[in-house]
Amino acid sequence: MDLSRRQFFKLGGAGVAAIAGITAFGLETGAKTTTVSGKKVEYKHGVCGMCEMSCAYIGKIENGRLVKLEGNPLDQHSRGSLCAKGNAGINMLYDPDRFKAPMLKTTAGRVPGADPKWKKLDWDKATELAASEIKKAIDKYGPQSVIWIGHHRGTDFLKAIGSPNDISHQSTCNAVRQLACQNTLGTINYVPDMANSKYIMCFGWDQVGKAKNSLARALIEGKANGAKLIVFDPRFSTTASKADEWIPIRPGTDLAVILAMLNIVITEQRYNPEFVAQNTAGFEELAVSITGYTPEWAEGISNVPAETIKRIAREFSSGIPAVIPIHKREAIQSHPGGFELVRACLGLMAITGNVEREGGALLPRTASISFPKAKETAPQMKVKKRVDGGHLFPLAVTGPLAGPGLYQSVPDMILNNKPYPVKVAIIYAQSLQSMPNPDKWVKAFSKLDFIININSNPDDMSTIADLVLPESVYLERAEIAARSTNAKYQQIAIGEPMIKPLFDTLDAGEIIKLIAEKLGVDQYLPPGGNTMLNFKLKKYNVTFREALDRGGLISGSKAFKPMDLTKLKTESGKIQLHSPKLQESGYNPVPYYDSKWVLTPKTENEFYLVTTRPPMHRHTKSHNMRWLHQIMPEGYVLVNADRAKKLNIKDGDMVQLETSYGKGQGKAKLTQGIRPDTICIPHGFGQKTPFMRLAKNDGFNDGEIMPCYPKEKNIELKDPAGACLDCNMLVKMRRV
Repeated sequence: MDLSRRQFFKLGGAGVAAIAGITAFGLETGAKTTTVSGKKVEYKHGVCGMCEMSCAYIGKIENGRLVKLEGNPLDQHSRGSLCAKGNAGINMLYDPDRFKAPMLKTTAGRVPGADPKWKKLDWDKATELAASEIKKAIDKYGPQSVIWIGHHRGTDFLKAIGSPNDISHQSTCNAVRQLACQNTLGTINYVPDMANSKYIMCFGWDQVGKAKNSLARALIEGKANGAKLIVFDPRFSTTASKADEWIPIRPGTDLAVILAMLNIVITEQRYNPEFVAQNTAGFEELAVSITGYTPEWAEGISNVPAETIKRIAREFSSGIPAVIPIHKREAIQSHPGGFELVRACLGLMAITGNVEREGGALLPRTASISFPKAKETAPQMKVKKRVDGGHLFPLAVTGPLAGPGLYQSVPDMILNNKPYPVKVAIIYAQSLQSMPNPDKWVKAFSKLDFIININSNPDDMSTIADLVLPESVYLERAEIAARSTNAKYQQIAIGEPMIKPLFDTLDAGEIIKLIAEKLGVDQYLPPGGNTMLNFKLKKYNVTFREALDRGGLISGSKAFKPMDLTKLKTESGKIQLHSPKLQESGYNPVPYYDSKWVLTPKTENEFYLVTTRPPMHRHTKSHNMRWLHQIMPEGYVLVNADRAKKLNIKDGDMVQLETSYGKGQGKAKLTQGIRPDTICIPHGFGQKTPFMRLAKNDGFNDGEIMPCYPKEKNIELKDPAGACLDCNMLVKMRRV
């Protein structure tokens, strides 16, 4: 029997069961393996691992080789098509440079890109060595001397050994948005319903240009449905190119503009009084606080004309569905005051009645997943102070292993042995290119006794580690992902491995389990494998295998039903426009502006810096993927053409970039689409390693000139989120 892709979707792609009380669809599963032109052809359901959107896809395997990835049309994220990164995932699987077995560094020193003269180990010896070094540190310095750096995959392991140090990258990513949303809405995220909106206003938001598939498509749909798009951005981004108005705002001043808009909407009584009275708390305090934030005041700070601010505020508050999408970084994470910017944007949407309204900001409809417990409860943790200083930011970090913390403060703490010595680091899925001021990080890492790197690629980080434990790529792993980032309705995507692991690699969970067994603490970890997969779907009365056979998706009702905004997880149960919790912790209870948050270039060769994430790359992990490398083989420094002419810089010239934190060289790319006082550097480039043959020397690493602030900087700026603030500096540029 020949089975086409269309037949496969018809037979097995309509979903497993409904979440919100609807019965199973009851479809026949149909065959998923056939023979075509003498080739054995299989179709399998998968979950993309290129970014946190976790798009559901269909993989086509011919004679055991994965040949194509395509979006599942019934997935609310992919809706039948993957972005460039998702399509190119095959390159990650078949990358000839990827790690194929555990590797031990046999040379001294920690020089990024230097040859470690790796020695191949088997898994038993590799995990025995890892456990031995961890135990040595624990016995002499305590479990707190062992830290985990990377995505939150090590939380259970840290709990098992008694370390509070789960150091995530989120202070460089989405910690600000999460805390502001938590404080205001009682949830760490919201869904911008751009497809149904009539007015979309963006502050540095460029998911069209960064290719977050679901978010980009939603904005384009909104435009097609007649939405007006306003973009405030120093750079003429891809999103700005689709806008009705592009406003090249001065970097770091978005907050002043949104506060002035609040001023107009409140003083002109353009807010929704019924919605405000029923669903918000603290409107009176907010109204008093914004009286001095006039459009004329904001014009002097932002370079945005007062009349433009007034007009846009009136348009936004005209009663039509309106939304301000906020994802991560953009204007909110890189500059001081980002926490206040998110709160102010949420406040404007709230008082105009655009929360839990189609076309506005929706609370995420995230389906719940069950998680099995460990056989035994881990002993009480003795040391709870975190090495990143997160315990000093109790609103963002609510416990030793709860909350994102301050990624950028770690090097200073290690170098100064505060609050205690760190001896072993387990680094997971983090490159040196993801770290601001990597020279400082390397200096700190050089103090450690042992570094364990869980990695797929031989990048710069792997070359300074003592032991590399190779992780299987996502196409070799099973996955269950509940929709969260852009969940307009409840849905869970289920994916199986496309093929068996090509090499001697393991899933990160298996790696952690093996080390825990060697340490004798595996009883404190929850079960993995099929037990974990089946348990996650327990409440839906379906096994992992059954879910795959019936379509790989579990979906709830798509019908929009507003949530009750008087039962939120906030102090009042409502949308919190004024926060007693913030006030009690010593922070301003309403959004406010501080002039110290904005810098000013003083010389002809001094610039603001903004960064972006190219649509064809996922931070640093995609640069050795052949198809993506062909599209964008190297990074650049985006410079205003008129300003470049004054500095005698031509297109393609090498330029020297320097700040008080570092310096480096990059290739200039001239454009009229950026403010004359601003440069932009795409993130993720600058690998030195010779072991990633495509990525080697692929451009300038923006982190080389970025600050790596200690926690005292965030305390000084009264920043409750502990943001990285990596663009909070001025850059001097000259032609080389």
